[in-house]
Amino acid sequence: MRILVWIVRIVIVVLLIWFASKNAHVVTVKGYLDAEVSAPLVLILLGSFGGGLIIGLLASLMTLIQMKREIRKLNRALQQKSRDAMPPPSAGTTPDG
Repeated sequence: MRILVWIVRIVIVVLLIWFASKNAHVVTVKGYLDAEVSAPLVLILLGSFGGGLIIGLLASLMTLIQMKREIRKLNRALQQKSRDAMPPPSAGTTPDG
């Protein structure tokens, strides 16, 4: 299984290097207020991909935090319910019978 993972990693790296070499042309991205950025196309594409990845992770992080809070709340309720369901120890009896 490890060999398969390493083969996939190597293929991805080779494809990224090939992609970068084919898209090394300098392009200009124009923004608001006449702002311009000139960089190789591959850097702009990878930067856009990375920015989208970070935004997606941050968006899912909020959902994850809310789920963890809900799980914690439900676990506390379950522990309280199990404590309430336990019968109280009998007074005056010994464990020996």
